[in-house]
Amino acid sequence: MSDVRVSVLTPPGTGAIATVQVVGPEAWERVRELFVGEKPLPEMPELHRFWFGKFAGDDVILAVKQLQPEPIIEVQCHGGRRIVQQVIATCGFPMRESARPPVAEAPTLRTASILLDQFHGAFDRAVRSLLDSFDPVKLAELAAFAPLGRHLVSPWKVAIAGAPNVGKSSLVNALAGYQRSIVSEIPGTTRDVVTVQLAFDGWPVELADTAGLREAAGLEADGIRLAEQFLSEADLVLWVLDASVPPVAYASGSPALAILNKCDLPAERDAPPDAIRVSARTGEGIAGLAAIIANRLVPVAPLPGAAVPYTPRLADLVERAAKAANRDDALQILRECLDS
Repeated sequence: MSDVRVSVLTPPGTGAIATVQVVGPEAWERVRELFVGEKPLPEMPELHRFWFGKFAGDDVILAVKQLQPEPIIEVQCHGGRRIVQQVIATCGFPMRESARPPVAEAPTLRTASILLDQFHGAFDRAVRSLLDSFDPVKLAELAAFAPLGRHLVSPWKVAIAGAPNVGKSSLVNALAGYQRSIVSEIPGTTRDVVTVQLAFDGWPVELADTAGLREAAGLEADGIRLAEQFLSEADLVLWVLDASVPPVAYASGSPALAILNKCDLPAERDAPPDAIRVSARTGEGIAGLAAIIANRLVPVAPLPGAAVPYTPRLADLVERAAKAANRDDALQILRECLDS
């Protein structure tokens, strides 16, 4: 690897702009290879110059801050964590999880509190206790929090889906508390996946309004394909039915909740026995639906100070250890949890 060092100058977490610093004798050569602008960068860096272009596929501003004793180059990019990680990886450094809980990246107070407990050693103590005195029951209890550990920073994906004109966009707006999606009586109005960042009972959620599912062509068909892709990746699907019209089939095979919307109108259908009755127009049942979503995503919340595998990697390791064929294999996997 060439003699280049990369660091992030802006505070951790998500922001409007981030600054990634590239330092070292070969910093300019590395940046020249990766930067895409209207014209190639000059062979030699010019102090206090700025260039606009793309780096790691995203728009950036490139600045030369110092030439001697070694070049210092700054790449100013969008402040999203994914973009910053891509810039770092493009410079030749692999994206690695921090060995410390990412408290500053927590999107809600509740997940920040859990991460803070891990920062103070709750997870490490639990793993060391299992290594000292292996207990399959305690390991299973730790593994039960693995799904939560994957979403302490990244939100759960919850998709609102259904046929056209069942009130999906209105339901998104009711849950969000403001008009995030366009509401129209014209079928096929929603042609993209419209998302909004929310928190239900303190758990971060990316709620998505998707195109109405039906046979279609052209732009609407493209929107339906996007909807189907999001549904396949969602942690939870809310399948919306219209109480005021005859029944239509709804999704199966996905973790889905049946939502009977427009329950303020005269009923023209029998409700599925497990359907949750709401009215996006009047707000009836919306608070209860939010509580049900939160409970479905996190059936059992950890008590204060409880150990939680706090990154996707640690969650995977703990689940693998819990499913290991024997004690020795489980212990070997648990040791990886303590690797820096």
